[in-house]
Amino acid sequence: MRTALLTTAAVLALTGTAAVRATTPPPAPFHENLRTITPATGSALDAEVDPVTDRLYVSSSDGTAHRLTVYDTATGAPVGDPVELPAPATVMALGAPGTLYLGLSTRIAVYDTASRTVADHRLPVEGSVSLLAADPGQGRLYVGNQAARSVTVYDTGTGTAVGAPVVLPFHPAGLAVDPTGHTGYATYVGGAVENGSVVYRNILNAVDGTTGRLTGTVSLGTTALGSMGVTVDPADRTGYVANLAAGTVSVVDLAELKVTGSLAVDGNPKALAYDPGTTTLYAARTGASSVAVVDPGSGTVTETVATGERPAALALDPTDHTLFTVAGGAVTQTVRKTPTPPEPTPTQEPTSPTTGPTDPTPTATTTTPVPPTQEPTDPAPSPTDTSPTPTPTSTSVAPATTAPTPTDPASPDSTSPAPTSGGTTGDGDSPGGTGTGPITTDGTSPTGGLAATGSRTLPLALTAASLAALGGTALVLTRRRAAQAEAATTP
Repeated sequence: MRTALLTTAAVLALTGTAAVRATTPPPAPFHENLRTITPATGSALDAEVDPVTDRLYVSSSDGTAHRLTVYDTATGAPVGDPVELPAPATVMALGAPGTLYLGLSTRIAVYDTASRTVADHRLPVEGSVSLLAADPGQGRLYVGNQAARSVTVYDTGTGTAVGAPVVLPFHPAGLAVDPTGHTGYATYVGGAVENGSVVYRNILNAVDGTTGRLTGTVSLGTTALGSMGVTVDPADRTGYVANLAAGTVSVVDLAELKVTGSLAVDGNPKALAYDPGTTTLYAARTGASSVAVVDPGSGTVTETVATGERPAALALDPTDHTLFTVAGGAVTQTVRKTPTPPEPTPTQEPTSPTTGPTDPTPTATTTTPVPPTQEPTDPAPSPTDTSPTPTPTSTSVAPATTAPTPTDPASPDSTSPAPTSGGTTGDGDSPGGTGTGPITTDGTSPTGGLAATGSRTLPLALTAASLAALGGTALVLTRRRAAQAEAATTP
């Protein structure tokens, strides 16, 4: 019985607690600008972050001096002295561990992160380098050439081109790589005269990393100043393309090469970055001097992060969920935070179906009284008893079957096993004929840990039941002793 009561009470307490907690929604994540990193000389042109080594690489130029500075992402402090560059690195891409590719106008240099040295003229380019994207897993580097209006795939191991350049009708405006499918994606926007009218085309182009060939195109509308930045979610092979003038971001199924949706992002979105760990899309709003935090699942902008100036480029650390925004010649470091939820404050304690609402603030702990050491007296003598103590001259005949002689629970000579805590099964002698013997305890609260849930009604009810059982037991013991004594004096 005690076990059943405790189990029921525990279920009620836990169910009530869960109901109270469920009414408190978890706090939403938010973004906070941690610091602004400004190069010692010149203005920041581009940034790349290495999540493995916690290093941020920032290229800068003041028109005459061009540098690459390394920063610790944890403290924002420079690591060593800036490295002099032969030309401004307008774009960069992080390749295999220890390798950073620098776009230096008509050529590509390589920065060795271990030796902190720059190797110039590693990849010569006929034209001008405007975009870079690397696929370290396949050993490929995609180069967007503005002057040649092309995208070329290079083997980073040999430094040679993979196939012929993919020539586009207009210069590439955005470039990204899907490391899962080993495919590069380049956007362009341009106008053409059709039937006497100028028509603009926004196209996403797929370039295979193995062959270097164009494998497909996706039409993204006819808005002027349209498709610019592009980023990829490699987990489900989804592409996102920023449409500057339209104020939208196109969602593209890269496996099927078709548009599956559109996200409304005002403020002229351009550069994009995607965090697969939090399924969050970041869009640089060039017309609003901020970055939009977009939830692709709901298709809404959940937050905007101010950058002070127009953002030009984004770099993401997917391990620490940290965003680096190049804006106004500096780099803003933005961290994603999840606030610690406060402990819920219950306004109403769970309601028991039998006892009603419980007291939310217990003032005392109820414990079961220790059984008395003195032999209890019979409060209501049996009709067959003539005196409290039987006399030696009694001629009463003993019952044919005598009951075992119970001893005083407090006596050290007792041969009967001492009662144990919890319910025990009796022989049907208890009042009411339930067959359940007395419930004794070890001096602890009858409800155990449930006394801490704030309920006093349940412990009081259990205590009352325990006292009633003890009274019935005392009556049975008194009657048995009287019968035994009378039988012992019979010749």
